Amino acid sequence: MPFIGGLVLGDLILFALAVAGLAALAAALGPLFGLIKWVGVGYLLFLAWRMWMAEPVAMSRTAPDGEGLRLIGLGTLLPLGNPKAIGFYVAILPTVMDVSTLSATAVLTIGAIIAMVWTATLAGYAALADRASRVIQTPRAQRWLNRGSATAMVGAAGTIAAR
Repeated sequence: MPFIGGLVLGDLILFALAVAGLAALAAALGPLFGLIKWVGVGYLLFLAWRMWMAEPVAMSRTAPDGEGLRLIGLGTLLPLGNPKAIGFYVAILPTVMDVSTLSATAVLTIGAIIAMVWTATLAGYAALADRASRVIQTPRAQRWLNRGSATAMVGAAGTIAAR
């Protein structure tokens, strides 16, 4: 759970950076802001293609060493080292809120929702992964998992494009 807490914290930092950047960008670009939506759609489709084509890799069943603050730190650094996450927020946020008229209340509300949903989702993933780790280690299962995730990303890109 400390690692999951760190992941959520890192993601919230990226959310805050995306919100701050999107508000400034929306003010500067005005009507051209819609272009960012299409760049985000393209990026999600690119990520989906990479996931679909990814080769299975050997998985380790060992947990990271450390407890408490160390796991929180490791969890926080993981999303901060992944530029795809901020690209995800840049693509998604304009469909959820009007970024040109952000209020602190809206940002805090969305941040709280992200924290709750992300924590519950990651905890569920951890429990499921613990139980299914032997099955997921097979190359066939990894391929299906990657392709299912890629399909979900294509669906997200389609939803964004339709709005």
